[in-house]
Amino acid sequence: MNIFDRYVLINYLKILITVSVVAVGLTIIYSMTDLLLGFKVISWQIGLSYVFNLIPLGFYVLSSLLVNISLLILFRRIFVRNIDLTAQSFGISPLRFSLSLLSSILLLSFIFLLLNESIIPQLFRNVWYIEKTYKKKQEIGRIVEKLWFVKETDKGRYYIFVGSLDTLNGRFTDLFMLVTSNEGRVLEIIEGFSGKWQENQIHVDIGSAYNFREGYFVEELRNFSLGTEVGLREVSLFAEKMEHVRISSLFSLYLKGSKLGFDTDRYLSEILYRAGMSFLPFIVFIPLLSTLFSFRKLGTGMLSFLMHLIGGWIVVISPKLLADRAGLPPYYAFVGYVFLTFYLLKGINNLRKGFRL
Repeated sequence: MNIFDRYVLINYLKILITVSVVAVGLTIIYSMTDLLLGFKVISWQIGLSYVFNLIPLGFYVLSSLLVNISLLILFRRIFVRNIDLTAQSFGISPLRFSLSLLSSILLLSFIFLLLNESIIPQLFRNVWYIEKTYKKKQEIGRIVEKLWFVKETDKGRYYIFVGSLDTLNGRFTDLFMLVTSNEGRVLEIIEGFSGKWQENQIHVDIGSAYNFREGYFVEELRNFSLGTEVGLREVSLFAEKMEHVRISSLFSLYLKGSKLGFDTDRYLSEILYRAGMSFLPFIVFIPLLSTLFSFRKLGTGMLSFLMHLIGGWIVVISPKLLADRAGLPPYYAFVGYVFLTFYLLKGINNLRKGFRL
């Protein structure tokens, strides 16, 4: 990295840090207000845990805003000092001018993708657990739909999917439970078309059971019960949401899902959404750079930023909308992802050619 690249990158990072500090301050104000007004239990331990989990999550969720607002502020200084025009007069293309910036944002997106393996899902889980446990208004609801979670015990791991569950009386439909050993060996598969969940007992009206430990297979099972180390309270309060699961586990379940009867569309939609969310800062960054170099107007840049942020967000969230709302396969969203890829490549090519030479 030469002196010019360091100059551009260091100035950008200074602005990004300042903008991020402001965002952290707003996040603290929001969390403290929420704690004081919305929590039934108030203590400094809960408050610190809530804030420390929300801060990194806030940066992840708001990163598309932060990195691109910082870019607008940086280019305001560049335009005032005519640094871009001076660089172009020496034959430096916009792509070369902004190479250090593009590299840093691309690196940030890859870091987000890696963090979706464990850290980001854990942060979402922590915040969700605190809100479910201590908030005055519990948003549990009576009916839970498409509930999926994992329970690890000393005896093994439970993968459980419930199509619909009434937490008041424990009635459920479309239960699927896969029990594996700690080494990953399948021990038992239970499918229940309807039944009732009471404490640590599952009563199945109609279903099927495959017990690999004892070697019995019953394809049509009626009126049977089984004990489980997963209780109804855990299902209603502490069940895993899709955003709490490691991305590698989602990918593994997607590959095996069609054989095990899992809802593979939801797994694929979550994987695509996380990948798109991780790269959203970079997706907005490239067209904003192109607009700023082309028009040299902050107002036009701000308009471009808003348009591409909204458009990028629609493409990123489209897999979840297709799978959860429209009931369609999420791979239809690949059309938008492919179009977006070509659009970004065109933007990089424009930066390579330059605009004002």
